[in-house]
Amino acid sequence: MIETICADMEVKVIDLKFQGIPGVIAAFLVSGPDGNVLIETGPESTRPALLEALCGHGVEARDLAGVFVTHIHLDHAGAAGWFAGQGVPVFVHEKGARHLIDPSRLIESARMVYGARFDALWGAMAPAPGNRVHAISDGEVIHLAGLRIEAIATPGHAFHHHAYSIAGDLFSGDAAGARLGGSNYLSVTSAPPQFDLPHTIASIERLRELCPQRLFLTHFGIVREPDAHLLAYRDAVDMNVEFIRQRMAEGFDAASLQVAYEAFQLEQAFRLGVSPEQWRCYEAVNGAAMCAEGIRLYWVKRREEAES
Repeated sequence: MIETICADMEVKVIDLKFQGIPGVIAAFLVSGPDGNVLIETGPESTRPALLEALCGHGVEARDLAGVFVTHIHLDHAGAAGWFAGQGVPVFVHEKGARHLIDPSRLIESARMVYGARFDALWGAMAPAPGNRVHAISDGEVIHLAGLRIEAIATPGHAFHHHAYSIAGDLFSGDAAGARLGGSNYLSVTSAPPQFDLPHTIASIERLRELCPQRLFLTHFGIVREPDAHLLAYRDAVDMNVEFIRQRMAEGFDAASLQVAYEAFQLEQAFRLGVSPEQWRCYEAVNGAAMCAEGIRLYWVKRREEAES
């Protein structure tokens, strides 16, 4: 899919076909007057599909002017180290840079969650050469490929999260949720351990204040009515976080919360016309049980802070 917003910029949405599933993880090839940059790399397991797509657009990996990742989670930045190893500069939030240079803790944490499924899902994550990793901060502007790329701090899903603003477009990573196949069902990206409600809401409002012409979701694709999407996502966050709070007040344990939350999500999704096949796609990239645990941990932290 190729989209042109102005004469000097073109965005190509690359479907990485994660686990053979179309339309769940995207990378974005942004072409400017002086070259190309890549927003998101996806996991290492989908790098062959990414390289094939880049080649199809006439772009070799080593010729990219830069790679920008919204945050260091494996579905967004798992292949970043490989690109850095090819000599491509990689730009990342200042809090995430060290984890690209030495991804051992990131990998260890993910292996604890995914166990024997880790390698098939995510593949290896190569350490990035330190001299190719550029730590950037909120509001920092990078000029590459004839493009002006501004980093927008958007914590909430993770504290090391940036959205990127380019020529009126916003590449939002996980700050604006997951919406697959044009569905009206919005999946709240609340994976543990860093989900935070006030930061999530503040980040949504910050994106709205920028009045983007289009929103590009890593999960998945183009949103042509950004403000309506962001308002709906804010409502979804509030509703689902409150659902977990109420169940915890009723005494639900972690396992019961996951079951209850998944049932609540299924009810919302199917009421909005999500098919069983589409639901499996949502589960592949933003599983309901995982998201329930992220929200539960948020409320546990709030309770502990109140008691300390």
